[in-house]
Amino acid sequence: MNFLNNFLKGANKKEVISWAFFDFANSSYSTLIISLAFPIYFKDVIASGPASDFYWGLVISLSIFIGGVASPFIGAMTDYDGKKKKRFILFTLLSIIGTALLYFTGKNQVIFASFIFILANIFFELAITLYNSFLSDISSKETVGRISGLGWGLGYLGGIIAMLILYPFYKELGPSYKLTFPLTALFFLIFSIPSVVFIRKDKYIKKSVPLKLILKKSSSNVLSVFRKIKHYKNIAWFLVGFYFINDVLVTLFAFIPIYAKTTLNFTIKEIFIIFLIIQIIALPGTIFFGWLSDRKSPKKILLFCTLMWCFIIVIISVANSKSLFYIAAILAGLFVGSIQSVARSWFSGIIPKNRETEFFGFSGLMSKVSATTGPLIFGIVSSITGNQRFAMIALLPFFIISFFIFLKVKEKSLVEYVPKHR
Repeated sequence: MNFLNNFLKGANKKEVISWAFFDFANSSYSTLIISLAFPIYFKDVIASGPASDFYWGLVISLSIFIGGVASPFIGAMTDYDGKKKKRFILFTLLSIIGTALLYFTGKNQVIFASFIFILANIFFELAITLYNSFLSDISSKETVGRISGLGWGLGYLGGIIAMLILYPFYKELGPSYKLTFPLTALFFLIFSIPSVVFIRKDKYIKKSVPLKLILKKSSSNVLSVFRKIKHYKNIAWFLVGFYFINDVLVTLFAFIPIYAKTTLNFTIKEIFIIFLIIQIIALPGTIFFGWLSDRKSPKKILLFCTLMWCFIIVIISVANSKSLFYIAAILAGLFVGSIQSVARSWFSGIIPKNRETEFFGFSGLMSKVSATTGPLIFGIVSSITGNQRFAMIALLPFFIISFFIFLKVKEKSLVEYVPKHR
């Protein structure tokens, strides 16, 4: 208990742990629906054929793009009327329902399955945007890195447990495989309860505000952010850098099981082991790098993680043996949560106070729009060349570009934009 008190440095333990448990809960979705069980099912059953990589890339891109476009509007609406927690709960429940409905998808149902998945993923992305914005409410400058890292770490623990519990259902493509989807939804629902119950209630709610007025005000706020973002140059450069990082990470974890199964002939059991390795290593790795970013510098840690990801991409692209691919999985586990956790904590420290939800919404737009290009590029290159290695190496320039952009970004925003008075 003393260790926890020292670790959190006065932050509300119940609130922080409840917040972090949402990462534990939603990792069942991100691991099994986005990265492992559903991609394999989509490629081998729903859209089997030479264009299946393209279809999966298109579905991922569309869902993330729509969620991203909606994020800043939802963020601005929330900053205006204060109904953050209510919307967070609503979008979480809708995503859970959509996940359960994937059970009813099957062979040659590309349109129906795509529609259900796109809806579930849109609501998931909106819930995550609101969830991320709570970080500024429950942390301080001294604890933001470690609390962010705690969330990512618990997320990987949740992914591990969900994978292990549900493995008997998805270990082979049989009649029970589809049960993975509603059971994932159940896991997501149960472990979301702490965050729903214990995260602080909405601070204020303006009564009797017409929806039309809220939409008008939120649209005005979003347009204002677009106009003013050029004045927040440090934030703008950060978002551009993260644009490229996020694009590759989304693409990798949407296609890694398909890549391993198609290019290196991994079995579902072996792919399960790969993801288990990633999750197990990511748990302590994320917490450690979150703690290290508080003590050292989020910029230095992020630059280091970006360089390591360049190395990982090269290994995956040239791997001609399963053992080499396992090495890449170990490194990916060490740096996947770390790079995202450190980026999240760094961003929360440079955005203007009292506009956290709006800027996290705008960040959601940037990261989600970015994530629409990588999956499409991978799917198109793979479908045209018939070689997934070419598609994988095409992602390397994204990390290189982001590294040089982050070199330009300052550790902190020294001057906050103040509009000139006429």
